[in-house]
Amino acid sequence: MDIQTIKKRRDFLKGNNSPYAAMPSVVVQSYVRTDEVVKTDDAIMMGITCSKKVGNTVTRNRAKRRLREAGKIVLKGIGLKKTNYIFIARKAVTVKVKFADLCRDIEVGIKKIHQRDSGQ
Repeated sequence: MDIQTIKKRRDFLKGNNSPYAAMPSVVVQSYVRTDEVVKTDDAIMMGITCSKKVGNTVTRNRAKRRLREAGKIVLKGIGLKKTNYIFIARKAVTVKVKFADLCRDIEVGIKKIHQRDSGQ
């Protein structure tokens, strides 16, 4: 399954009104793409956000790299087609937490969102 990157600001902004799960090391947002007609129609899309509150440039880049790799690992297993996932780094936690715990937080967050969506 192909995991692509969210690049447009409007796609990130759509995540603001979508279901989310706040985990200790990351905030996970997720929504299903509906109106877009693009060549990435069935792909899983992943975006990463890291504000300046997380730290300096080196720290932010490290947080983004960790989220990118953990997201790829988790989404290959439980990601849904035609869905966008946005991962938001947390101040001083995303960088320091063990990688396995980061993956677990992402997985648990995604499962929580999927349960809420299927329960409606």
